Amino acid sequence: MRWGRRQQADPDTSERAATPGPTVFAPVHPADTAAPAEPTVWPPGLPDGEVELPGPADAAVEHVPETAPEPHAAEQIARAVAPAESLAVPHTAGEDDAVDPVDVTVPLGEVVPAPASRAGRNLGLATAVGVVLAVGALVAAWWHPLAFAVAIYGFCTAAVIEWRNALARHGMHISLAPVLMATVGMGVATWFGGREGLVVALLVASAGVTAWRIVDDRVENTLSDSLVGILTLTWIPFLASFMLLMEMADDGWKRILIVIAAVVLNDTFALFTGMLIGRRPLAPRVSPKKTWEGAIGGAVFGIAGAAIFALVLLDGQWWVGAAVGAAAVVAAVLGDLAESVLKRDLSVKDMSSAIPGHGGVLDRLDSMLPAAAVAYIVFALLLGTS
Repeated sequence: MRWGRRQQADPDTSERAATPGPTVFAPVHPADTAAPAEPTVWPPGLPDGEVELPGPADAAVEHVPETAPEPHAAEQIARAVAPAESLAVPHTAGEDDAVDPVDVTVPLGEVVPAPASRAGRNLGLATAVGVVLAVGALVAAWWHPLAFAVAIYGFCTAAVIEWRNALARHGMHISLAPVLMATVGMGVATWFGGREGLVVALLVASAGVTAWRIVDDRVENTLSDSLVGILTLTWIPFLASFMLLMEMADDGWKRILIVIAAVVLNDTFALFTGMLIGRRPLAPRVSPKKTWEGAIGGAVFGIAGAAIFALVLLDGQWWVGAAVGAAAVVAAVLGDLAESVLKRDLSVKDMSSAIPGHGGVLDRLDSMLPAAAVAYIVFALLLGTS
């Protein structure tokens, strides 16, 4: 429906309106377009003498002339946008890179700032402290198995406390009292019951930690806290108990010496070999500073050192030392990487600063704990357990 208003038309208007105009397809001459168009009678059927004037819908619409783009404008825009797209989404990005919150190309020390007092490792201090710890452990093992047991579970207690504090900063909780009681209980069970006592102690301790958590006042995160408690028991006191099992053999202190030599030589020469000739990362997503060259160099010296000590201490059975050294080296590297994964997940560089130049107690036990378990198995297969 067209908008307009009606008015009484004068005779001149009616005459002009009745005059037929040019058809749609008729040629248009300049004279025809010079004069303004007169209103026509619309719609048909209006009474005589009335016309409909143009309304708002009849107003002329002014079309803004379109501006044609400059030649090659699309190509210029594409070239300008391409660098930004290449920086935002690398063409070599993998499927998992978008969801990985850790920049695997940056060492952990740059992702998680270290305390101001520990900007870097003091190799001299670390070496001196490491020698003191190793000599102290060997003296305790040589002196008496009970002294060695006290030293082992003392370190385990400190490691459990460090681990609990690291978890607490991320909302995870383990009940300290039952875990510490279970740690001491594993030592007692191993001392009196050997391997069977250790296994039973682990099972009872796991059930006890879970039950303790269930009857606790906190209901939230019961499942995750119970599982973390069981992980703590299995990782720290259970694996450490294999050191006591080795010590309880007739030549126990010799076995302890061979294992400690393999692990310490592997860690030390892996560090120096990696610093000198390290090029290819061993596990860039876990520990970017570890290299294949360092791992191979550490393994060579660790196995060789264990074989030499076995040659001297085990009546020339160097192959026993080589086998134990090889197993201990592999387990030590895997244990070190496993703790690196956990520390990355918890966004910490060291568990604590309890040991100058080394970090926390757990940072020193990370490679020794799994190495002790596999070394005990190899010794048991080759030499027996007594």
